[in-house]
Amino acid sequence: MADIFEDLSKNVSKTIRTVQAKSQTVIESVKIKKEISDTESQMNLVLLELGRMLYVALKNNALSEERMKDLEDRAKTISKIEDRIAELKKSLEELELKEKEKISGRVAIGKCPNCGAIIYEGDKFCGSCGAPVNIEVPQKSIDKIICPNCGKEIPADSKFCPECGFPLESKNK
Repeated sequence: MADIFEDLSKNVSKTIRTVQAKSQTVIESVKIKKEISDTESQMNLVLLELGRMLYVALKNNALSEERMKDLEDRAKTISKIEDRIAELKKSLEELELKEKEKISGRVAIGKCPNCGAIIYEGDKFCGSCGAPVNIEVPQKSIDKIICPNCGKEIPADSKFCPECGFPLESKNK
C-alpha cells in the first residue's frame, strides 16, 4: 500500500513540475513570438519600401550614387532586423530547453538535427529517432590560475594542483 502512495506522490510531483514549467514557458513564449511577429512585419515594410525605391529608380533610369546609398541603407536595416529575428528564435529554443530541463530533471543541450527531439547531456543517440548525437556541449568558463610548482594552467578553485599535487589552499584564500 505504501508503494501505491509513493508512486502516486511521485506522479503528482512530476505533474506539478510539468504544469509549472509549461505555464512559465507559455507566458514567455507568447511574448517572444509576438516580438518575432512584430519584427517580421517591420522587416516586410522595409522590404516593400526597398522594392518600391528600386522600382522607381529603375523606371526613371535614375539609379544615382545617392539612390544606391539609400538602397544600401535599407538593405543594412533589413540585415539588422533579420539578426534580431534570429536572436529571438534562439531565445525561444533556449526557453524550450529550459522547460524540458525543469520537467525531466536532466540538462537539455539541444535538439536532434534529424527529428527535432530534445537531446539531453550524456545522450549518445536521440531518444526519439535513434540518430547519433553530434551536439557539442558548451563548456562553462572556468577561472584558471598557473600552478606555482609545475607551471600548468589549472582551475582557480583547486586546493591541490591536479598535475603535480602541489598544495594551493593557502594561495587561493
